[in-house]
Amino acid sequence: MLLCGCHANSEKEDVSEYYEELAKAQEIAVLPADTSAETQVLTENEKISDFIVALDMEHWEMKTLPKEAELVGTFQLSQEETIKFGESTTDGELYPVCEMLCYVDIPYVTLKMAGMKMTFKVSDTTMEYLADYFR
Repeated sequence: MLLCGCHANSEKEDVSEYYEELAKAQEIAVLPADTSAETQVLTENEKISDFIVALDMEHWEMKTLPKEAELVGTFQLSQEETIKFGESTTDGELYPVCEMLCYVDIPYVTLKMAGMKMTFKVSDTTMEYLADYFR
């Protein structure tokens, strides 16, 4: 029983860590599955912040992706490199730090970041919000 409580708590912490990482994004590109060209790019701080809040990550649950999942598109989140010790500025270039894969008509997303790939079940509201970018 104690292990279940600790495990559930650590999953919540993991999701909040992802939230903090996603919130650092300086650009979000919308890439539909049927093309390699982005259809929209969010660069304004307010729009990026609204996007991150709309993800409602505190209600995400780590799950296995259903076999019938069909990719509808990807959100690519980018930011400048972190300033390292001895540096005073970055090169101003944005680098992809995370991809969020979305699927047709199922409330799941897959996060690909830092060499890891995790799938989450999201709320229907979050799914609708994300799906609107691909319509």
